[in-house]
Amino acid sequence: KGFQKKFLITMSSFNTSNQAVFDVVLPNGIRVDIRTRAGTAAFLKHSNVNYLSSKVREMRKIQKKKKLNAYDKAMLAELNCFISIIAANAYRYECHDLFRERVAESEVQCWVEYAIEQVKRLTTSETWIRTGDLKGLNEIIQCWAFMFAHAVPVAFAFESDFFSALADMIKARKGGGRALPSQIIC
Repeated sequence: KGFQKKFLITMSSFNTSNQAVFDVVLPNGIRVDIRTRAGTAAFLKHSNVNYLSSKVREMRKIQKKKKLNAYDKAMLAELNCFISIIAANAYRYECHDLFRERVAESEVQCWVEYAIEQVKRLTTSETWIRTGDLKGLNEIIQCWAFMFAHAVPVAFAFESDFFSALADMIKARKGGGRALPSQIIC
């Protein structure tokens, strides 16, 4: 109950001005709002089963740039927001079986590998090392939280080096990881 109560607050705090993130046109031409139970279920039943890997490819393409502009940052936030909403609503609306059935393990594994890449990238961030601040990364952290509400991503995280990468990230902090991180982590 406590998680669901907190979850409802978090879901309303997604900060995007682009309604297109929420309105998705399915292959059958029907437009759904993925923030609703019906929209989430319809998306999981009828959408491209490769949606995670396609979003990960888009994010990797953007992140290859040397310097991200405001548009690039907004696109990364929206892509993470999209994945978060699907994962969160599949949990919230008790569509676990549909999520597990329709999202291929290879898709989830692709996402976990991407999450590991992001943790490793953050490990070398000067801001993180100096201050422990993850400001501006709300969408990534929310995405991780909602994806890890499902059993398959958790299993892949344990089978991979996700937790080792997290430990390295904490150790990279000034003071050998002993200094407290910012409030966003706590």
